[in-house]
Amino acid sequence: MDLPDAPLRAFRLADGSIRAFATHYRNRALIGSNFADLRESCSIAYEGRLDPDPSHFDYKTWIASTWLSEDGSVFALGHNEYQAQEVPGRCSFRDYESCWYNSIVLLHSRDSGRTFRRYGNQGGLLLAPDFVDTLGQGHSRGYTSPTNMVKSGNFVYSLVAYAGLDPKDRGRCVLRSSLPINAESWQILTSDGFVRPNGSPFLDKAKLRCRYAEGLGGFVGSIAKVSGRDLFLATVAEDDSEGGSIVTYVSSDLVHWRNRQVLLHVSLFWSKACASDYRYSYPSLVDESSSTANFDEVGSTATLYLVRSACRVGTDRALVRTTVKVQLPQN
Repeated sequence: MDLPDAPLRAFRLADGSIRAFATHYRNRALIGSNFADLRESCSIAYEGRLDPDPSHFDYKTWIASTWLSEDGSVFALGHNEYQAQEVPGRCSFRDYESCWYNSIVLLHSRDSGRTFRRYGNQGGLLLAPDFVDTLGQGHSRGYTSPTNMVKSGNFVYSLVAYAGLDPKDRGRCVLRSSLPINAESWQILTSDGFVRPNGSPFLDKAKLRCRYAEGLGGFVGSIAKVSGRDLFLATVAEDDSEGGSIVTYVSSDLVHWRNRQVLLHVSLFWSKACASDYRYSYPSLVDESSSTANFDEVGSTATLYLVRSACRVGTDRALVRTTVKVQLPQN
């Protein structure tokens, strides 16, 4: 399981070195003096416990989003999967997709991202579905795939995917934390504004639902603040008439997205056709020259990172990159 299986996330330490993650559930960092010099660490920074009790939210966890704090510690949003098909008696189906029950957990590192631990109450649980794992089986459910965190004002923001009990109930939610980050600082956007997320559905009956972002489809790999502008940029892998593309959208509020721009036409992991013998997914747009420690701002030129696989998507993968131009709206 030593392979890229998530969008690239990166931060710059006080000594100028780069630490990044684009990893599987056995999480290892990429370390280097700059982006061109990144090499994989053999040390495991974090791995879930394969806990068979779904109420512990500690089965398999991907480091999906990172934030280097001013005190030098690192927070991370973990994409946590309870793969119930591997646990006897927990799923009425046998396949991965039908038994997939997802949540977001909060991780913390005090050694510059070398190692992480669960942070806060309820074993680090941050964002849980509003139902238990045995409900709605037959398709993937829960909160998944947080983007990187982006600072705006005194908050950091991330977009998080959600899938409900109804297979058609899917969207992207706006999650935020005030600074400094802690276990109690998180809120999610609902029709009533930002509120504290649900706790564990195994302990209470909270039914809070988020307000979905508008204008985004496909897989949202990353977001960024546009340098010098009150605009956000989302990078998305989505199906289209070309068979698949990596595109960007812009927004002033993280809810309403517009101005679709194609960066690259590629066959996606889920595309019907496979062109050039490769498929791609997990896009992340990074301005490697950014002065921000968390690379959460981009200019008109940036680096697009993707995970590349053979046409038959499996464990033979590579993390690849290319330089792209971003056409930003005038207003």
